[in-house]
Amino acid sequence: WWNRGSDNLSSYENASVHTAYKEMTVTTNANGDGNFSLNIPEEDRGRFLIRVIDAESGHATGRTAYFYKNWWQSAGEGDSESSRMLVFSAEKETYQVGEKAKITFPSGSDGRALVSIENGTEVLDTKWIETKKGETTFNLDITEEYAPNVYVNISLLQPHSQTVNDLPIRLYGVIPLSIEDPKTILKPQISMPDILKPEQEYSVKVSETNGKAMTYTLAVVDDGLLDLTNFKTPDIHSYFYTKEALGVKTFDVYDDVIGAYSGRVDNIYTIGGGDDGASAKNKKADRFKPVVTYLGPFTLTKGESRSHTLLMPNYVGSVRAMVVAGNVSASAYGNVDKTVPVKTPLMVLASLPRKLSPGEKVTIPVTVFAMEKRIKNATISIETSDALKPIGSASKTIQFTEVGEQIVNFEYEVSASEMAQTIKVTAKGSGETASYNLEMDVFNPNPITTRTKDYDVNANVSEAISFNTFGVPGSNEATLEISTLPPFDFTRRLQYLIRYPYGCVEQTTSSAFPQLYMSDIMDLTVDKKQEIQKNVEFAVKKLNTFQVPSGGLSYWPGEGREDEWSTNYAGHFMLEAKAKGYALPLTFLSNWLRFQQTKARQWRSTDSRYGSHTQAYRLYTLALAGQPEFASMNRLKEMKLSNDAKWRLASAYALAGQDKVAREIAQTANVNFTSDRYDYYTYGSTYRNQAMALEAMVILKDPKQKDLATSVAKRLASERWLSTQETSYALMAMSKMVQANGGKDIDVSVVQNGQTSTLKTTKALAIKGLSLVMGGNTVRVKNNKENLVYVRLVQSGKLPLGEELAEQKNLSVKTTFLDGNNKVLDISSLRQGTEFTAKVEVVNNSNDKIDNVALSQIIPSGWEIVNTRFTDFGDGTSSEARYTDIRDDRVNMFFDLDRKKSKVFTIKLNASYLGTYYLPGTQAEAMYDNNYYARNKGRWVFVEL
Repeated sequence: WWNRGSDNLSSYENASVHTAYKEMTVTTNANGDGNFSLNIPEEDRGRFLIRVIDAESGHATGRTAYFYKNWWQSAGEGDSESSRMLVFSAEKETYQVGEKAKITFPSGSDGRALVSIENGTEVLDTKWIETKKGETTFNLDITEEYAPNVYVNISLLQPHSQTVNDLPIRLYGVIPLSIEDPKTILKPQISMPDILKPEQEYSVKVSETNGKAMTYTLAVVDDGLLDLTNFKTPDIHSYFYTKEALGVKTFDVYDDVIGAYSGRVDNIYTIGGGDDGASAKNKKADRFKPVVTYLGPFTLTKGESRSHTLLMPNYVGSVRAMVVAGNVSASAYGNVDKTVPVKTPLMVLASLPRKLSPGEKVTIPVTVFAMEKRIKNATISIETSDALKPIGSASKTIQFTEVGEQIVNFEYEVSASEMAQTIKVTAKGSGETASYNLEMDVFNPNPITTRTKDYDVNANVSEAISFNTFGVPGSNEATLEISTLPPFDFTRRLQYLIRYPYGCVEQTTSSAFPQLYMSDIMDLTVDKKQEIQKNVEFAVKKLNTFQVPSGGLSYWPGEGREDEWSTNYAGHFMLEAKAKGYALPLTFLSNWLRFQQTKARQWRSTDSRYGSHTQAYRLYTLALAGQPEFASMNRLKEMKLSNDAKWRLASAYALAGQDKVAREIAQTANVNFTSDRYDYYTYGSTYRNQAMALEAMVILKDPKQKDLATSVAKRLASERWLSTQETSYALMAMSKMVQANGGKDIDVSVVQNGQTSTLKTTKALAIKGLSLVMGGNTVRVKNNKENLVYVRLVQSGKLPLGEELAEQKNLSVKTTFLDGNNKVLDISSLRQGTEFTAKVEVVNNSNDKIDNVALSQIIPSGWEIVNTRFTDFGDGTSSEARYTDIRDDRVNMFFDLDRKKSKVFTIKLNASYLGTYYLPGTQAEAMYDNNYYARNKGRWVFVEL
């Protein structure tokens, strides 16, 4: 309610109070103060304009007030808002086509009102109405073109020369009307059983209530999955007939041509809006596998119906059947849904860790549900793949005395396997049968170890190559890399990039960049080409997620700051991928070019973080994109440049067609690279810069490229550690060099296990995967040409759990486990369900700051990370990490570490599954400098009742 005692109405015998909610008459006298009250129900409260008008003369007090949320605000004496707003209403808010809308608005005598009917794009109709004293009413015919809504716009005008009242010369108001057209509404129907059973067929019949023709889709989805996002059945009619904002703008020039005061309206009226989206409700967990069935589209003619026979998967819960229908020719749409429970008298559910490792022992809990009283007993049996060996019986019998559930445990020992493991649980009892299927991987968390051995095979010579497998079964691979060029270990180094466990913008780019050139330098199978295409497309899509509004790319997703070197590097890759025929995200290139051009023009030599090499690389990418920045290039050329920047700038001029300038700059450069402080910010090294120079020499057709290529290849073929940046750029530069200069023909025969395969190609590299048996293997390679062939055997495998080495250099890492009272906890044996915290401390023991440190904590199979990132409790970790990556079986954290400083990270854990499991050692490393690392040895842990 509201009391406006300060509105003195004593000068009026009677007054009317007008609001958007109601009108009321106030009785006053000459000595009264004109108090009045409004009672507005809470559910109708909004923003109201109060106008007080004398009942006889139509004279306004000039005072207004607004009710907004839960408070009143007075607009004050003579406020212009009150003098320009016309408050009026329709008889109801929603009309159907064919009805008449009754519109009423307050008015003085002898005036005119211009009524305009408008929508989101145009003026549909206009009419002039003569006004009446007090209020004016007119009827509006509702037609089809008014759907889904229109706006009634009224401009009320009074005669210019009148003194009967002090109302303004003109007032303006607008209200929306919602319009429904029955012809645009479809009413599909679903007919299906009220209860469904798992693993049984059921029928869904679809029709239209009024027999209208329609095209529809049918979806059946479990409620647990739908509840994750509070998914509602798509209301397609509301989508196509959603409320439109007012799109017509109204102008006038009354203030400039009329002498009498009319109140400013700022000469433009734009009023409109739409509906708010509903907020999602609290998410709830679902223990069962999701059910998703989608069929259609199907078309029904007038009066027709159609039945669909579906199979309900092994699922218990409830599902929602949803039909979304449309008839485009009639512009008609509709939807319907039905929720149906899925249940069976006997149900079984098994649960497993998200992964297992060889050598572990796991207890599989099986929950059996008796849903009806007639279920008195049940026999439960488990069938598994070869990697899971039962400890004891794989079949057990239980008794039920009432409706309820029981848990039965089965123990298994895990052995190594490269195949996905299947587990089938079956329960039988009282004439009912239920089953549950699971799939999972057996995963060795140890890193892949690679070994290589080289062989020179002369012309027309056959070479026998014998080797023994190493590592656990299922992790072994062997490949022959055959080349007419000195080996540069393309296969092993590329595998390192593809398998690299982290995913920043630099590493995402590095893993995909060399794959662009694989088909240029080697023969590939169709499957391998498809795999490469998939990898490159994934990288292109992922890199788009790193782009920030400025057009640059951040180092980690979600960071707001651009990383200028990574922006160059990733943009370079995207341009090369586009040239190879890959489609880039729609706006990526234009936004990236805008950023590069801006930075190129703004760059100064005093930049303490990104030096001339970064600027030269930026200019190179712009030239590669066909938009060279000559002004910035010329400015940079006149500065004192590093050797690295000279090669890159020369490449930019060459790509821009300025060969003479490019050669002049290249003549001042050399191949004697030295460490530069800018390498620290570009993830580089002298070797990376050598590789970049090799790429420049290929572009410039410099004859010295072969000597530099020999040096780059020798480092690639060695056992020395290389970062992702070094590896990727070296492979890319070597690939371009090989492609530009060509290789000699390869013609070899490979004999293994009595089968002969021939590798014949004019390309520089050929790859042959080998089939293996555990233990000793032999393969014979014969060179059928008059040339020397280089053969490299590349083997890989994973060491058994417990055989990893504990080592450290300039970094140390310590993991402590704490209970709920923050006391040290012995994790050798934990009770099932125990919640505890892993506290990991990383210390920089050197006198140098270390950037881009990666910390990886792998979790035993029987433990689970308490990941509450989707709740109010956070993500289950606390740290000073720059980026945190929480996965099913590990947590990766990335951060910088000042000299002689340490950082502490915590992870919430739960001992979830009974059994014996392996806890791998904690690992920390500087991703771009092998002088900083620390690895702890793992240990076995137990989870018991």
